[in-house]
Amino acid sequence: MRLSGILSRRSVKHRPSWHLVFEWEDEISRALSIPLRSPWRIGWWMRSAARRMGLKCPRHGDPMLEFVMIATPDNRGRYGHRSVPWIIDYFLPDSEIPAFLRSTSMCPAVLVSSREAYERLMAHGAPAERFRHLPLSLPDRYRLDPGKPMRKDIDLALVGRPSAVLMDFAKRYVAEHPGLNVVVKGPKRGGHMWVYDLEGNPVADVDSREDYLALLRRCRLFLYSTPGMDDGKPTGGFSQVTPRFLEALACGCKLLMRYPDNPDTRFYRLEEFSPSIGTYEEFARLADEALSEPVDLRAYAEYLESHYTSSVISSLK
Repeated sequence: MRLSGILSRRSVKHRPSWHLVFEWEDEISRALSIPLRSPWRIGWWMRSAARRMGLKCPRHGDPMLEFVMIATPDNRGRYGHRSVPWIIDYFLPDSEIPAFLRSTSMCPAVLVSSREAYERLMAHGAPAERFRHLPLSLPDRYRLDPGKPMRKDIDLALVGRPSAVLMDFAKRYVAEHPGLNVVVKGPKRGGHMWVYDLEGNPVADVDSREDYLALLRRCRLFLYSTPGMDDGKPTGGFSQVTPRFLEALACGCKLLMRYPDNPDTRFYRLEEFSPSIGTYEEFARLADEALSEPVDLRAYAEYLESHYTSSVISSLK
């Protein structure tokens, strides 16, 4: 099977959560020498309406790759006979798997990013000749150079969306260690998101993705949890590893994590970087160790080699 291009939502989606998707699209487009096509809103609406009615779009030729942010059991314009959907988030209960398989039955192939979701689908009869596990990745533009020194002048940044349990542990640890250099989110400056130290002094603009990663390169510790861990999000019991984990490694951060034991966390080998922390005493011990030992950037770089987008593109080929 050949791909004729990538169907991108960049002309209609502007939320920060889509920016990483567009970076993947750019790298795949260049590597496979296939064009990016991004219809305006009317084009998406017409295509969605046709698919909801079970009509085939008039476009002919080879299928197009299309990132789907969240899987739905019915066809809301996401699955077509000329599309190869790459499912980013899959949170469907088992009762909706038959409907999902029927909705995607016209697709020549379906790519599932979560190993946990892929194994669940295969156990419920997904056709092996069309379904493939293809994990999320870190764009090569963020490749870690272990020989390039990093200025680690921030111990911990309380940003992002870690689990409530981890955040409570971190706040208690900061209160018990007043000498730590910690930054937190605060009021906007000039319309941009900023982080501040605990005295209220502005430290860094984190409004853009590049600014956020620049902040991580300054941080020694990073709090990470998989979706649905302690936060009550409606993930249907699924808890997949997100690219934020890979970003933290590429930025040379020591990780303090909470996550379940499932096929996705085993696929990414999270236990090699931190156990899933269960108590404050364990958190404090691991934080003390992390702050007293240098980061093994060469080990990080070796691990990341198989998780860059270029490596995933090789699997896609």
